[in-house]
Amino acid sequence: MNAPGAWLSREIPAPAAWLGGLGVLPFLACALLAVLGPEPEQRALAERAFVAYSALILSFLGGVRWGAVLGDVDWRALLLSVTPSLLAWGCLLIDVEYALRLLALLFAVLGIFDVLRRPAPHWPAWFMVLRARLSGVVVVIHVVLIFGHGHGG
Repeated sequence: MNAPGAWLSREIPAPAAWLGGLGVLPFLACALLAVLGPEPEQRALAERAFVAYSALILSFLGGVRWGAVLGDVDWRALLLSVTPSLLAWGCLLIDVEYALRLLALLFAVLGIFDVLRRPAPHWPAWFMVLRARLSGVVVVIHVVLIFGHGHGG
């Protein structure tokens, strides 16, 4: 059981820190292979894998928002919670170059919105710290891949 006021702590629990960090590894691995892969086919596959994983994680963040509003259900909050999944799905249907740009923008906007506005007041402070850090890293990896797109090999 959590100690009183534990939700105010900004110290990220070890399991959340580890799992959050491990969740960044597929972004990093795919981006590196997309830029440094020895064959054009490998680079293209890595870019598609990056976009697919990115869309999945963006959809997951929408699910986090859905879960946050279950105690106080309203149309606006639920609509905002399904929007990342719908936009992420759309990114799977467009050219990789545009998908990378749109996904980077979506991660940045959703991350900033969540950290500044905290969709659920009961979310622990550490979650917002973790959310900001992970979103920042993910956006940077997207930007690096955008600039490296088509320049590998």
